[in-house]
Amino acid sequence: MRRSFALAVASSLLAASLAFADPGVHVEYREGVPQVRLDGNWAGSRYTIYRSRSASGVFDPVTAQSAVCTGECYVDDFGADPGATYWYRFDLALADGGFASFGPYPVTISNELAWRVNASVFPNPSGGATRVHLFLAGSPGAVPLVSEASIYDLQGRMVRSLHRGPLSRGTTRIEWDGRDRDGQSLRAGVYYLRFASPLGSTLARVVRVP
Repeated sequence: MRRSFALAVASSLLAASLAFADPGVHVEYREGVPQVRLDGNWAGSRYTIYRSRSASGVFDPVTAQSAVCTGECYVDDFGADPGATYWYRFDLALADGGFASFGPYPVTISNELAWRVNASVFPNPSGGATRVHLFLAGSPGAVPLVSEASIYDLQGRMVRSLHRGPLSRGTTRIEWDGRDRDGQSLRAGVYYLRFASPLGSTLARVVRVP
């Protein structure tokens, strides 16, 4: 009898602890930008997300104060560095008038999925016009950066300049007709798109077909 009572109490305590346990977090990557999301539906709540370099460090807001949640609470963390580990805290003014603070949660930003600089070409291979995607990390309102994107052949000769000058943060799409600087269609073969900026440089392989 005592054993049954003890098991019942232990089960009740476990259920209570699970009921008050913090929800989990997960990270999605949207065009190279890490999006940190709090699991669960918090529609109607107002929330602020804070970030720190350590669990005991200073937490700074990475969202607008009291943003309205329509489901999962999340932040597009434009300032997160690939490979870095941050601690995130979620403060919620709940729809029922209550308050909840979850975290801090340690989150390591993927080196492969989070970008500081990225360049790609679609479609690739192609024999005609293509679209070039250039990405620079940073919030949409951040100061544009002077950048350069050009096509080079395998001998290292520039055959076409696609962009030179200030470029907005996030993804910029440029239409390229597949021609060189003299207006001639590039011959079939392998080329490279070089994208250089103050945040770094990257190369993307470009294949032209007949």
